[in-house]
Amino acid sequence: MKNNLFTALMMIIMSTVFLSCTGIEEVELTKIERLKVKNISSSIIDFSVNAEIFNPNPFSINVKGAEFDIKLEGIDLGKTTLNESFKIKGDSKESHQINFNLNISKLTITSLPKLLNLATSGGKEVNVELNGNIKGGAFLVNKTFPVSIHQKVPIQL
Repeated sequence: MKNNLFTALMMIIMSTVFLSCTGIEEVELTKIERLKVKNISSSIIDFSVNAEIFNPNPFSINVKGAEFDIKLEGIDLGKTTLNESFKIKGDSKESHQINFNLNISKLTITSLPKLLNLATSGGKEVNVELNGNIKGGAFLVNKTFPVSIHQKVPIQL
């Protein structure tokens, strides 16, 4: 029993040392495929983004957090944060649905009608700009990956 525990502990330590030496290559958000508005209340918009994410590492990365400055059609919506964590398989380029919420109580009075018009214009493509960071890691090693993407994306209700 002690031998199995010692072996497992040594494997964890060796994995951590190996990852610390080789590092984690940057995970890349390569494309936003779709933006879907899920719910609009007086102060919060819940939405999801289908995003293509590339993980060049031979191991899975657990995404534990993300924070982005987001703009739609040039309207600065402020910061949005990730609602839940998810896993990206190693050596993969996959589409993931990522859920966010956005506090709109700080938006200017002139941007609210524009935003509501965009949110209810289902099927239309809008310019989306995301700038921020994704926080993730493998085993006991964590890293922050920068994200900067600007593209036209279909919006759905």
